[in-house]
Amino acid sequence: MSLSPLSIDLAMGEHLTLSGPSGCGKTSLLKVLAGLQPAQSGEIQWQQQRVTGNNLMWWRKQCCYLPQEPILGAETISGVLRLPWALKAESTPQPNDERCCSVLCDLGLAHHLDTDVRTLSGGEKQRLAIARAMLLARPIWLLDEPTSALDPKSRDNVITLLSQLSVIMVSISHDPVWAASADQTYDMGIQDE
Repeated sequence: MSLSPLSIDLAMGEHLTLSGPSGCGKTSLLKVLAGLQPAQSGEIQWQQQRVTGNNLMWWRKQCCYLPQEPILGAETISGVLRLPWALKAESTPQPNDERCCSVLCDLGLAHHLDTDVRTLSGGEKQRLAIARAMLLARPIWLLDEPTSALDPKSRDNVITLLSQLSVIMVSISHDPVWAASADQTYDMGIQDE
């Protein structure tokens, strides 16, 4: 038995959700798409360019990768939101306090920018990672279980916010409400004999 190959074109504003049982390779595929793990076969194309080892840095700057366990990388909310700029991984202008607070408010995070991230719940950390991605405004989002720690109201708010963005999203989720919000789904548990 082997996994059916995935061949798909996604346009701006479209969302593909990957599903399937634990261990079937969903997270590995997301890491391949993010350029964090080499592919055993196949290719990715973006803007009429094939993604290769030679243009991997360019490709990574096209993507926001949000793993299931948020990687925050700083001690305060402000530090988390501005981390890509502090690391010189982003060349666009750094967001000011007003922009940061606006995104936090949109996601229902009523905390000051100097709040210690260790005091945040798991769901708040997930939303903080989404807030940073919104500030980065990259065209491709790769999300691994983005609603796993969110209550239904927060999840619904995130779905509404992200549906308004003109980005390509590829996500992994076992949440039927999240999956129903996608334009396309691909079940990695279905195999050909």
